[in-house]
Amino acid sequence: MKTKLVFTFIVGMLLTQVTYANDHKVGQQLFQASCASCHGTAGGMDMNKRVAPPIVAVRMHYISTYADKDSFVMAVADWVENRDADNSMMRGAIRRFGLMPAVKVTRNEAEKIAAYIYDGDIEKPEGFQQHFEERHGKKKNR
Repeated sequence: MKTKLVFTFIVGMLLTQVTYANDHKVGQQLFQASCASCHGTAGGMDMNKRVAPPIVAVRMHYISTYADKDSFVMAVADWVENRDADNSMMRGAIRRFGLMPAVKVTRNEAEKIAAYIYDGDIEKPEGFQQHFEERHGKKKNR
């Protein structure tokens, strides 16, 4: 009986890891297809060459308020679903770039993208670290 319980636990853990890996990959692919053209690394930190803030900056703004994954994912997916300048966490970005246009993704896809952003190894645009330190000091950014 005890062996069966341990086996069931191990199988459950392995399936969880496979599901996480699949969702992570799907989130990454969705980000690349739907978000990276505006929020990617192209243009570095030259704001004259960007059309939106880099996703690493978006991540930092959201994670400072929504530190746990579930609330982060819900907040980002809510923003994608209902963009509203009055509820923005990045008012400076809206002044600079305008309100983000509608993105054709489902709620489920938005949540997978948000989970990838939360968990993912997000690439920083060239010059981001210097930009961050000039505005926020040398504190650690994620």
